[in-house]
Amino acid sequence: MPTYSFTLEYDGTDFAGWQIQPSVRTAMGVFNDALRTLTTETPALTAAGRTDSGAHAHGQVVGCTLEHAWAPDALRHALNATLPADLAVRDVAVRNHGFDARRDAMERTYRYLIVCRGGRSPVMRRNAWTVRGPLDLDAMRRAAAHLVGKHDFAAFGSSPRVGGSTVRHVSSVSVERVAFGNDDPSQPSAPVLETVAITVHADAFLRGMMRSFTGALVKIAQGRATPEWVASLVDNAVVRDPSVSVAPARGLHLWSVRYEPATPEQELAA
Repeated sequence: MPTYSFTLEYDGTDFAGWQIQPSVRTAMGVFNDALRTLTTETPALTAAGRTDSGAHAHGQVVGCTLEHAWAPDALRHALNATLPADLAVRDVAVRNHGFDARRDAMERTYRYLIVCRGGRSPVMRRNAWTVRGPLDLDAMRRAAAHLVGKHDFAAFGSSPRVGGSTVRHVSSVSVERVAFGNDDPSQPSAPVLETVAITVHADAFLRGMMRSFTGALVKIAQGRATPEWVASLVDNAVVRDPSVSVAPARGLHLWSVRYEPATPEQELAA
């Protein structure tokens, strides 16, 4: 009975999150239906993360064991022929027996996209948060430095398990500006599209943690708080802090998940 991992990409706009829920459309439900249609099997699925309703994924990883063996590329192509336009399988790999996409993940990367603009952004409205700019990126970076390390992040989210720990290890946080200008020299020099990307690498994330990080950093970038405010939350908070606003889900992207590379013995066993 071979075990596989599936790397999924999806536009989360029309999904009520990842996890299967009654009477609503979810990414897991759609993938599970396609897998059952193709293989006539209903295996138990594990997933690296539970994305929020409206959030997106470029590298969600799902694991399962099937009764019958498939060539990875054949399985990927067959699933993509069955899946709807807003979800696709980017990669299929054979894994060692017992692979669990959640427990075996070493690091997860989330990226949050912000569009800096005075008005609406029709093109980016489904996958970014439009914020009236400009934003003070230097202040955001100073605040972000306080989030790096192993801390109790209770101020920014809750454990996915009742009574679970809110301690997480954040290995890095970056804040980057990307601007695309107008190629016509006769037009104003203001960028056609200006985005700010907040990227966080961590061993795991609390519910709402990345969106709360973003809300806090934008608050600081707009001059409504100081970087030291973030430091005080990290050092002292033991419960969710109501002064931390939660950024909308549409700007949140599960970017990638890192696993330990398989050993030759594991590859042979798989």
